[in-house]
Amino acid sequence: MLILVVAGLLALVGAGSLRAERAAPPAAALPPLAALPVALAAAQTQSALPAPAHPPTDAACRACHDDSRGVVVFASGEQLSAAVDLAAFDASVHGVSSAAETGAPVGCNGCHPPATYQFPHPPVAEPDLRAYMISRSQTCIGCHEPHLTAHPGPEWAGGYDPAASESGMSVVCTDCHGDHEIQPVTVWQQPAATTVCAACHAEVGVPLIDPNQLSQHVQFGLLGQRQVTTDYCMGCHGPPGKTLTFPNGDELSISIDQDAFHASVHGVGNDWQQLECNDCHENYTYPHPPLEAGSAREYTIEKTELCARCHQTQQEGHMEGVHAEALAEGNLDAATCVDCHSAHYTPVPNEPRSRIPETCRNCHSTVFDDYAVSVHGTALLTEENPDVPTCIECHGVHNINAPTTALFRNRSPELCASCHADREMMSHYDISIDVFETYVDDFHGTTVNIFQSNDPNTPTNKAVCYDCHGVHAIMAVDDPNSGIKENLLVTCQQCHPDATANFSDSWTGHHRPSLRDNPLMFLVTIFYAIVIPSTVGFFGFLVATDVYRKARGR
Repeated sequence: MLILVVAGLLALVGAGSLRAERAAPPAAALPPLAALPVALAAAQTQSALPAPAHPPTDAACRACHDDSRGVVVFASGEQLSAAVDLAAFDASVHGVSSAAETGAPVGCNGCHPPATYQFPHPPVAEPDLRAYMISRSQTCIGCHEPHLTAHPGPEWAGGYDPAASESGMSVVCTDCHGDHEIQPVTVWQQPAATTVCAACHAEVGVPLIDPNQLSQHVQFGLLGQRQVTTDYCMGCHGPPGKTLTFPNGDELSISIDQDAFHASVHGVGNDWQQLECNDCHENYTYPHPPLEAGSAREYTIEKTELCARCHQTQQEGHMEGVHAEALAEGNLDAATCVDCHSAHYTPVPNEPRSRIPETCRNCHSTVFDDYAVSVHGTALLTEENPDVPTCIECHGVHNINAPTTALFRNRSPELCASCHADREMMSHYDISIDVFETYVDDFHGTTVNIFQSNDPNTPTNKAVCYDCHGVHAIMAVDDPNSGIKENLLVTCQQCHPDATANFSDSWTGHHRPSLRDNPLMFLVTIFYAIVIPSTVGFFGFLVATDVYRKARGR
């Protein structure tokens, strides 16, 4: 619930900041902030300070506006007095009382620069008093960045929607702080100041929070004990171009695109819950505590721990992978959650599926370049083929194991088998599952299987799939750049340096012998398939009859 919707506006009118003649009864009866005892005490303390002279350029302004009977008339019929209470202005934080901290008062020209305020003043362009107030409030951000507020306001204050407030009004700086009689923030932090809030909320029918918490509510930046919402945080983090500087000189953008955040998996479009800023950044107060991280990278790693509160399973997997191991060894470049998923604009990680290798590309660009020209990468990146493997099918998602270990090498045929032993999937591409089965049956595959069964961590020098076909740049077998048909002998010589053309020509490939592939071997195989069983059967018959004859003779 948005609070203090029009508190400052009514207090402002009550204080005489806007001496507007309205058709409706004004809210002058509300207790003005400047009239509060604590405010008067502050003003008296300030007036006791040495009073340096106002800038000479203010002389003309003060001469006209001290006791002016002039009024500004808007197209709506509303009128605004041009008179300024100079005594109240001198006692404000922008008057002579500010000299104790700033060294000089702000003065008239601090907010109304001569370059734009000439005499006679140009006619106002705003159609009504409210539009004029909103326009003039933008002057404040020349010195003060858009401030944290629970009220909806114009875009420069954080992009709040006036329709979101219960009153249907936006609230700007001057509504609460006034224009010429601005009190120090310490006044708002006193319990007596909350009477202004209470009076306005009672007027518009918007309830306040628990009165016992009201002073803290004001003290903690107008939100206090209320839940900090995303709109509240966006008061500071919404404007673009804001950065955070670390002790080592690194700069990190702290400007958040609220629309992009809400379009992420953590925003309004997710299927389970819309997250607010404080769902991840718990117990944050303003001003924020000083940075502990010395660099932007250290800060990113530090904040990654926030993800584990909701994604515990993924975090446990990550801690078992090579990235967490590298971080523990001091490699700050190793990937964390936000490196892959981003911090605030987290997309669905596999929509489209090509996003998976594109994400890994951020760190593994050379590997990606090889993958992109392979049969797998081409099918994925150009066709979004759902069957081809991406990085995670071979390496895992969070618990990524080191691919250079004996364990990974011995188990690599299993990775290839997840697709190439799938009869239904291979039938779509006219690829026989014999490609995998013949490897398992031959000398290479049989030996690797023995190692895998006995001790998968024992290194083997027998060829696995990627020794012949490549690791990431896997080409079609008939591609002239591949190491299979056109360059088979070169491929064999990687392990068999003395191999000749007869060595590679004698290999039957991953095809079982048939009348089309290796017909002579097929016929020999058929011959032996008939002759051997027949021979064994014949001699078995002879042995059996001989045994029978001897048995009968006895």
